Amino acid sequence: MSLILITIVVMSCARESDEDAIQSLLETSWYVGEGAVKTADDSSNVPQGPADFGLLADPIPWVRWVRWIERPVPREFNIYVYGDSADVTITAHFHGDPPGYGLFVVNDPFNPVFQRAISDSVTRKLKLYKDGEGKWRIAGITVADIYTIGTDFPVTITEIKARVESRNYEFVVNSTETYFTKAELPTFYPSDTVVVTVTCSAQDDSTWAFLHHGTGHRPGIGKHIRQPFFRDDITTFSRTWIIAEDSVINTPAVRHSAVDVLGWQSLFGDSTATYYAHAWCLPYIVLEPGQKIPEE
Repeated sequence: MSLILITIVVMSCARESDEDAIQSLLETSWYVGEGAVKTADDSSNVPQGPADFGLLADPIPWVRWVRWIERPVPREFNIYVYGDSADVTITAHFHGDPPGYGLFVVNDPFNPVFQRAISDSVTRKLKLYKDGEGKWRIAGITVADIYTIGTDFPVTITEIKARVESRNYEFVVNSTETYFTKAELPTFYPSDTVVVTVTCSAQDDSTWAFLHHGTGHRPGIGKHIRQPFFRDDITTFSRTWIIAEDSVINTPAVRHSAVDVLGWQSLFGDSTATYYAHAWCLPYIVLEPGQKIPEE
């Protein structure tokens, strides 16, 4: 009986140690870290557009907005270890309640800034494996799926496509359940010009899509940029993205992007309108031809 009890204790400790190692990896990994948080939060209550977001350049009717979510953002790691493999689901809740937090939007230069409460759910899944040295590595990662809880106007993202015509490269994601290895993540050269296309919709309303792309190399470092897409039709938006214009790039680099879709009333409603949105967040890699993809 004593031997049986000792065996159970040892197995339990080993499993707990694996879980701790996995959580520590994912909390600091370039590929996960605070990537989803960074693309969802501006930490500001001053609505503004990017530098080129002038009146004549606007692809959208005049509007400025920022999110300010309450931090810290606790994340729950549901980790299932089986042998040298593991499945992980990370969940979190982004919330921002006025007057200090929320969506701050101004849709007329002569109107005040409107505030809307934020309540978003976040889910991301990963697969991991233990390498020959006993270290946990990321085998696959899904988009971080960020969507408003309990809204009457749910927003749906159907597909995101990024295409580099000059080298016939294309990345497509059309499901929150698709896992991508690091080698399968969107990978761009500093010289690339990328056309990003998103298909989306909202129940009983129209939407507008925005592209977030970051300039940071490690979690917590750098900034993110938001640009409104151009509308192609009722459900499709596109925009050209020049990698070299982000910043000076020390390659290879892991950065974070998100296609962020907001409901029309969230952007252009009055003080009584509510917030509803949906975003898919995914890391991308910038490297020179021949360079290796960064480790975790």
